Amino acid sequence: MTVDHMEDVCEACGCVAEVGTIIRDGDDIVMIPVEGDDEADARARQERYIEVAKLACPEVLVSSELQTVEDGVVLNTTLQFTCTAEKMIFEMRARSVR
Repeated sequence: MTVDHMEDVCEACGCVAEVGTIIRDGDDIVMIPVEGDDEADARARQERYIEVAKLACPEVLVSSELQTVEDGVVLNTTLQFTCTAEKMIFEMRARSVR
């Protein structure tokens, strides 16, 4: 069995990207450390990420673990999407959440 790799060359700058390295099947999980002064603050910030995630994938699975740190808390949030494309859409949209 052979594996074909497709390369795209950007005409503007000449950069080469192997498509299989950009979008990998099964790459559908995002882990985000959401920091806050207290649990309520961290959960409010987490909710903004969840709202953006649900725009990309209404069926996104959300789990989190609260950790106390010196300056407050960190809510380690895991978002599992149904496919890699939805994860990528979320990542692009989430840039404005921070």
